[in-house]
Parts: sequence; C-alpha cells; structure tokens
Amino acid sequence: MALPPHAIEWMNRAEIDYIGPFVKAWAAFNAWFRHASREEQERAMLNWVKNQPNAIRRGILPLLREDNDTADAIAFQQAVSALLQRLDDIHLEIIRKGVRERVSLRTVCINPRNLNQERLEHRRHEFSVRKIAGGHIEIRVVSTANAQEKFKETQERYDPAALYELATFRALSEDQQTKLRELYDSCNPRPMADLLRNGAPPLQIGAVQFQCTDEQLFSGLIETLYAMRNALLHGEMDPDPRVLACYEPAYRVVMIFLSCVR
Repeated sequence: MALPPHAIEWMNRAEIDYIGPFVKAWAAFNAWFRHASREEQERAMLNWVKNQPNAIRRGILPLLREDNDTADAIAFQQAVSALLQRLDDIHLEIIRKGVRERVSLRTVCINPRNLNQERLEHRRHEFSVRKIAGGHIEIRVVSTANAQEKFKETQERYDPAALYELATFRALSEDQQTKLRELYDSCNPRPMADLLRNGAPPLQIGAVQFQCTDEQLFSGLIETLYAMRNALLHGEMDPDPRVLACYEPAYRVVMIFLSCVR
C-alpha cells in the first residue's frame, strides 16, 4: 500500500541536514588549529596542520594505511570514499580571486603558494615574475648585457593561457618562450594534483583507489573541507539535496579529526 501524501511529506522532512553539524564541527576544528599552530594567518594555520607534527596529523595518517583494519580506520576510510564519490556526482564550485574552481577530492590543490618574486637567468637574459601593487603580476624578460627589456606584461591574476597568446610573447625566440613558460608555470599559486592518478603506488581507501601518498591525501582532505566551508560561508552553495548530501561525510571526517584531540 502506497504512503499517503502527508506521510510522504513527513518522510521527506525526516532527512537529516548535516550543514549545521558540519559548521559546528569545523568551528571546533578551526578553534583548535588557531590555538595549537600559534600562526597568525589562516593559510599558515592550515599548512601547519598538514605539514607539521600535531595530534590530528599523528592520529589520521595511520587511519589511511591499507593494512589498518580497525573499526576507526574502516569508518574513516568509508567517510573519505563517500566524500569523494558524492563530490564527483555534482559540480560544486567556488570563486577564488575571480577564478572559478571545482570543489573536489579527486583534483585538488594540496600545496597553495604565495607568489612574491621568482627569477632565473639564462643565456644573458633575466626572466622574472613578481607580485606588484594591487596584487597584479608583472612578467619581464630583460637582457643582462645591456638592460634592454625584451618583454613586459602585467596581469590582474595568474593566467597562463592569456600570457602565451600574446603577440609579444610569440615574438620572443623559441628558447626564450620555453624559459619564460618554465618560470611562469612554476609560479602557479594553485597547482592542481589528481590524487587518483598522481604516480604513487595504489592506496585503497574504502571503495576508491587513490594513487597518492597518505600525506598527500591528508592534505587534500584539509583543502577540500576548507573549500566546502568557504562555499557555505560565502554563499556560493545552492540548496540542492545532492550538494547538501556531501556534507554528511564531510562532517564525519571532521569529527574524526576532532577525536584525535579530545
């Protein structure tokens, strides 16, 4: 016998919304790493969690070992696997400094970097990329023999496609183009890594086979959860049920983080 309309309505309302629990769990995690890291900037705090000895890093990395068949490891790995699969099933995006970026545990920036100034010398030319006033990026090629400027471009943000399409870039010699590409590509503030095809030995986590180290996966989790937190706080998330469903495994992952510091 089919459910009557009012029963269906009550059943639909019975779905648990994990947005609130996730926000509260992240707030506790945030309070911990602000206190424990003793850093002043949020980016430095997150890098500390990922890379420096701390209770959460010590507690989580063992849970990502394939040979760990404890109940805690199984629960954590299932949450990680579900998080990747649910994010794969949708297209959740955020805007980072004017650039649209998909939130994913598959392809993720595990090592964001700040660009100040990078330079190299090659065949009597200096190639430089540096951040200037207003956050813009200045790219130059200058002869070290006579200080003649061979190339100069200023961009609002890192944009390799736009740079390499410039007629002035194409006017450089092939060797100079190669060196400038090499330098500019190394300045990418958000280099993306495919954690399922990253060249490392296979790492089976729940139903997903990663190809990355446990440390890379831990860093990817931190960055993905941070992006999901930002999507909420910056109003970039639609109330799509499939989007909301992503926050269930995200909540479980953060709660297991917190279990390491209780």
